[in-house]
Amino acid sequence: MATKVKPVPDAQIDLLAWARELERDRERVRHTNAERASRRGYLVFATDPSVAPDERGYQEIYATEARTPNQALAKVRSLAEGRRLRAYLATGRYRDELADARWVA
Repeated sequence: MATKVKPVPDAQIDLLAWARELERDRERVRHTNAERASRRGYLVFATDPSVAPDERGYQEIYATEARTPNQALAKVRSLAEGRRLRAYLATGRYRDELADARWVA
């Protein structure tokens, strides 16, 4: 014997409330995306001029997020004293180096 399900009057969606919630979510996503776009991933290569390029320890690689390459270099500078620093935008070109990079917050 099948029983009839009675509709619950309060279960109906309030379209105005849903639209306001959707707009809040869109604004939150817009803000998050803008913030994410303002910070980019950089790889910083730190080379030691006193070590030959084919010797171990010549190059260290650091990964960090920053707004500009100079900010990325500033984050790494204290960790790589005496080394030459070069910052590159982390792209697919450096995927092999990214795997070995040390993360710097």
